Amino acid sequence: MAGRWLQALLGLLLVGCGSAVVDRPPEPRPVAPAALDPLPAGLTLRQLEHLGARYTVATVDLRSLALDLYGQTPEHGAVQDIPALERWLGRQGRRMVLATNSGIYETDGRPLGLHIERGVELSPRNLADAPGNFFLKPNAIFFVEGPPGSETAAVVESNAYDRPSAGVRLATQSGPALLLGGELHPRFLPDATSLKLRSGVGVNAGAPQVVYLAISDGEVRFHDFATLFRDALGCTDALYLDGTVSVLSAPGRRGPEHTRGTFGGILAVTEALPAARPRR
Repeated sequence: MAGRWLQALLGLLLVGCGSAVVDRPPEPRPVAPAALDPLPAGLTLRQLEHLGARYTVATVDLRSLALDLYGQTPEHGAVQDIPALERWLGRQGRRMVLATNSGIYETDGRPLGLHIERGVELSPRNLADAPGNFFLKPNAIFFVEGPPGSETAAVVESNAYDRPSAGVRLATQSGPALLLGGELHPRFLPDATSLKLRSGVGVNAGAPQVVYLAISDGEVRFHDFATLFRDALGCTDALYLDGTVSVLSAPGRRGPEHTRGTFGGILAVTEALPAARPRR
């Protein structure tokens, strides 16, 4: 009997040891995400759904913002990538707000067609006939001209482009044209089976100071992408920029996949960095 009482007592002691309160390390406090710099006045970034597909669309008002083309001047390399451009801009006292690839380029990084950066023509207009999307006529040129604060943008068919380079601040040629004069490219069919990522640029029909940069979130046909600019954005003129390699980067707002790749040209919206505080 005594033996059984002793076993029961030992069991209670063991249970007591096992149920003792153990000090645990404090739970880590959740870290709040870093606050994003607000988008500057004149820029919006939104998602739209059109014909069952989703698109990211940036609206850029040239009256308020600087839209520039980079990638071919010697100061930042013949072929540029978005992180390197962002660092280079920072050294110039500028913050990258938004960036996307411009027109189609050669395998060595040279643009296939017209490329004007900050008023300097670095690649000529290309009117040749050859295979590939760039040469799917009509192709077109997107350009920005005019004095600061009063700049306007346009998309024109490549053969009809007649601006002197001295009056154009930026230009990029690509193809095919998505819209010209409100008309879709004649090769775009609503039942086409070619589905790809698409990026492009369009100009507001009633306000040529307003530019739309758009990219599909998935694979879409040319017809559907062109009607996004016509029916959802109110454009009469728009240009395809590129396909599978395309990105639209907004630092802090778009995933890291939208900073990858190297391009013959990058269209970027920038703003001045705030002045550094003096050291005491």
